[in-house]
Amino acid sequence: MKFFQLITFLLTFALIEASGRKPRKYSKLDTAMQACNVYIGKYGTVCASSGKKKSINWKCYCNQDPGFGTISDCLVRGYNNDTSIIDKFVDKCNMTESKFYEKYDRIQKEFKTNGTHYANKTSKTKTSSASKTSSTKASGTASVSSSTGKASSSTQKVSPTPLLINYKTFTPYKNAYAMSYNNYNISIYYGAGLLGYWAGIFVIAILANLFRKMFPRLTNYCTGAVSNAFRKYILLPATFGKKKAQPLSFGFGGFFDGLVPTRLESLIITVFVLLTGFLSALHIHHVKDNPQYATKNAELGHLIADRTGILSAFLIPLLILFGGRNNFLQWLTGWDFATFIMYHRWISRIDVLLIIVHAITFTVSDKATGKYNTRMKRDFMIWGVVATICAGFILFQAMLFFRRRCYEVFFCIHIVLVVFFVVGGFHHLDDQGYGDFMWAAIAVWVFDRAVRLGRIFFFGVRKATVSIKGGETLKIEVPKPKYWKSIAGGHAFIQFLRPTVFLQSHPFTFTTTESEDKIVFYAKIKNGITENISKYLSRLPGNTATIRVLVEGPYGEPSGAGRNCKNVVFIAGGNGIPGIYSECVDLAKKSKNQSIKLVWIIRHWKSLSWFTEELEYLKKTSVQTTVYVTQPQDYNGMKSFEQDSNSEKKSDEKDSVESPQNSFVSKIKQDLSHVEFIEGRPNIVEQVEQEIKETDGALGFVTCGHPAMVDELRSAVTKNLNASKHRVEFHEQLQTWA
Repeated sequence: MKFFQLITFLLTFALIEASGRKPRKYSKLDTAMQACNVYIGKYGTVCASSGKKKSINWKCYCNQDPGFGTISDCLVRGYNNDTSIIDKFVDKCNMTESKFYEKYDRIQKEFKTNGTHYANKTSKTKTSSASKTSSTKASGTASVSSSTGKASSSTQKVSPTPLLINYKTFTPYKNAYAMSYNNYNISIYYGAGLLGYWAGIFVIAILANLFRKMFPRLTNYCTGAVSNAFRKYILLPATFGKKKAQPLSFGFGGFFDGLVPTRLESLIITVFVLLTGFLSALHIHHVKDNPQYATKNAELGHLIADRTGILSAFLIPLLILFGGRNNFLQWLTGWDFATFIMYHRWISRIDVLLIIVHAITFTVSDKATGKYNTRMKRDFMIWGVVATICAGFILFQAMLFFRRRCYEVFFCIHIVLVVFFVVGGFHHLDDQGYGDFMWAAIAVWVFDRAVRLGRIFFFGVRKATVSIKGGETLKIEVPKPKYWKSIAGGHAFIQFLRPTVFLQSHPFTFTTTESEDKIVFYAKIKNGITENISKYLSRLPGNTATIRVLVEGPYGEPSGAGRNCKNVVFIAGGNGIPGIYSECVDLAKKSKNQSIKLVWIIRHWKSLSWFTEELEYLKKTSVQTTVYVTQPQDYNGMKSFEQDSNSEKKSDEKDSVESPQNSFVSKIKQDLSHVEFIEGRPNIVEQVEQEIKETDGALGFVTCGHPAMVDELRSAVTKNLNASKHRVEFHEQLQTWA
């Protein structure tokens, strides 16, 4: 399936590449022709502009003496006979170089007798700005705008003879159009450079992933001072303090709270942000006496607008790719979905910032040149405004504050805004020749959706048995097709085909039964879809129902600690146990000499009710299991535990006074005699230090659970890397998406 995804993805982009639709790059000839055409237009018209966009009239400039004589004189004298430009002109006009100079010399001789001489008028013309450079009228010519080279209002009158022009004041034109046209080219190169930056990151990540998988044992030798220092200060720690899985709070009722990645990920993002800012301004400067713009602000505004607009277009396909579930880079790099989502958000933020700068600077430029009102009436500008507004709203409503409080609403609004952003962006960019970036983004999105629909179709509609366990968890048992292979530590997305929630798809980690004929999901009852299903089940006998579901997956992969670590400690908190348990059991089945420990931290005894079968299965393995109950005196929910355990006892008393609770706990311990039960909260730091002290080989910690617990474990492992001569690893399986 993964190989098929990669092939399909590459074929999609091959078709786009084969279409020949690429951003236009301007040659030195393009720049020279535009500069000469505008400069010549100040004094007369020798070749009327062609087409709706008043483009260069190549037929006239190549074949007609007035046009050829004037333009060739500009290329020879204005550009100091630059052979690279002359050669391109010769090719364009389908003539030889000798023919060019032969024709040029002939017309030059006729200049002195038949040509119109503008030397004196040229020297008096000011070229500091388009508004100050009025066209000079001459016999047989019409006035022409200095900034565009177009006829001012009346019909263009074409000079029957070449124009002999003094090029002493031509330098600002050369520099201005070189800056303007080269800015387009440079922007494309710099946009490719931003993609190249990420390509470099991926190459390093892919090579590291291949190395770990092909030579897992070799990593055990990376325990020197340099290796440990890199992992201790760069690779593993949170960027600030301990908080990585937990959001950083900035007050204001949590409105500005946000997740901060690891220090290495923050460095990657920081370099990308600085690189983007640097490339947004590099090689942009003011051209003295620029004839294109009335003010310096208008000039620089236009240049920055072009640069930021093109850079933003390059990033759009990338951020769409990173936001998809079927991103082939996940299995090439070994990064999890949460990592790509994190990069997706940061690239999106930078891209929206570029778009906003693009809009502001173009507004400044167009206001200064008086083009704003006219330009804003054009369709491509209207669509550009639509895309920009949508981008701003996407950035705002994607804040953690909204995602955590009403994810379903966020997701629906997000999709609608993205659709309008892509459509608006396409209509805006396509008019400027950059529409293929949006086609690429659409191709990535369609590819992701097609694979997702394919997964759902082949899995089929299944009847799932859904029940409430312990009053806090939904147990979802789904029969699976024979071809569907469970991934240890993996997850899948479920759609419940009920009227109120059928449009929602949510990820849950799963375990498999001993018979491997079904997959079992455990979902903590929170707000949203799990609360909706819980309310429905609570009205039914036994709090159980059969619900048709769609399953998309599996996604993810094992942590990899079992490949090279002699000793592996799995630590789960609360509902983080399913994925940890599945990876732990999978490793136990394959392992012969490894020491495997499973630590599960729960608040109440009732949490055991929904995971008893799995804990009982551990009797058949060599896994050393420990369960911490942090609030052992709280017996709320034990009545449901007894019911879930098919106890014959019945009680009419409230949960808070259920009796005899102690005897029931004793029975649990007796039934699960292979499990060590400890009442109280574990000291994560001391446990890590003890494990590292006692290890006789490479040691791996794998965790999933409450963000505070995960962050505490990460910090403890990071600080104690040097406490053993053996390699110590940390693997986080907590997927923070919302």
